[in-house]
Amino acid sequence: MFYLLSLLFILAPSYVIRFSILGLPSNLLELLVVLFLICFAFWIIKNKLTQDFKEYIQAQPKLFKTFFILFFIAGLISTFVASDLQKAAGQFLVLFLMPMLVYFPAGFILANPINKIRFVKILFFVVGIVSIYGIVQYFTLIGLPSQWWGNANEPKRILSFFEYPNAFALFLAPLLAFLLPFVRQEALKNLAYKASYGLGLIALLLTLSRGGWLGFLAALGVYILFFAQKKERLAALTGFFVACIIVLATPNLRYRVLLPFMGEKSTVSRFSLWQTADKMINDSPILGKGLTGFKSNYDKYNTDPNLASINYPHNIFLNFWVETGILGLISFLGLSYFFITKAIKQKGFLSIATILFLTALYFHGLADAPYFKNDLALIFWILLSI
Repeated sequence: MFYLLSLLFILAPSYVIRFSILGLPSNLLELLVVLFLICFAFWIIKNKLTQDFKEYIQAQPKLFKTFFILFFIAGLISTFVASDLQKAAGQFLVLFLMPMLVYFPAGFILANPINKIRFVKILFFVVGIVSIYGIVQYFTLIGLPSQWWGNANEPKRILSFFEYPNAFALFLAPLLAFLLPFVRQEALKNLAYKASYGLGLIALLLTLSRGGWLGFLAALGVYILFFAQKKERLAALTGFFVACIIVLATPNLRYRVLLPFMGEKSTVSRFSLWQTADKMINDSPILGKGLTGFKSNYDKYNTDPNLASINYPHNIFLNFWVETGILGLISFLGLSYFFITKAIKQKGFLSIATILFLTALYFHGLADAPYFKNDLALIFWILLSI
């Protein structure tokens, strides 16, 4: 089961392979999740682990179970509040039901300390593979859509196996944050792990995702301030200054940093999206607009004629409030609070990794939607299950 769980994580980007089943939209990742859950059920029955799994679930802290149930209820309510029930039901399936069902089996499988470190090694492998392909894209244009080759509107950006550069950054930045403390762990001192991590940093840079950069830098800052050893602080600061020099010396990177301060359209549009979300919240502060509610109601509340319809307001707090109501926002914050406080008490590499992962998620979420995508929701629950 460990390898099946690992394969599920590796293939998280497979949501981009879409098709219909009996007229209903689906994708490869959804089928893989169903297959994993079925195999897990057979596995615990065959190995007579049903009672152990039941006890594992019962042993979960009450605070966690409370926020877990509230988050699920918020998703359920938001499905029926939505104006388009079918689309909302699809969102509930991939953002709530499926990833939350994976959480307990994943935690049960990874409860073994040996499996934990094996899984972390696989995460390095995942980062290395997606990053290599992205870097190859940058220099060869293989698999890179022409709209990202560099033009008057957008500089050259990589997307690896994903649909667009920001989607790649949303996947990569929190993983790099999570893996940061393991770069120095004894069991992971093999050069291949460090090389994979270095490739990940280069790939993140080449996505030109400022939200991804912000999320990772915030996690790096937390690590340096609270968890790094003296030598690591020096190495990290040196690396940071080297990165700054590279950015300032490279026109595309330099302008990517400076443009937000020059009234760039992408930056200005964020303010417009936030204002639109604020209007929706004021109109329905308790229940929000339901899943897919921001996109469905966009034309009604938007006052910027130059901005096309967008799925989310690109702010993690506004995203949850508009789509899942105040209950969804509070329960998500409650889950984050639970995992951070638990990590602070337990300490250790995995605890630090959890704190850095959530730090990257929230800071990236100030300008993007780091949970509201099939792969991101699944990754969120699997990584926290460790």
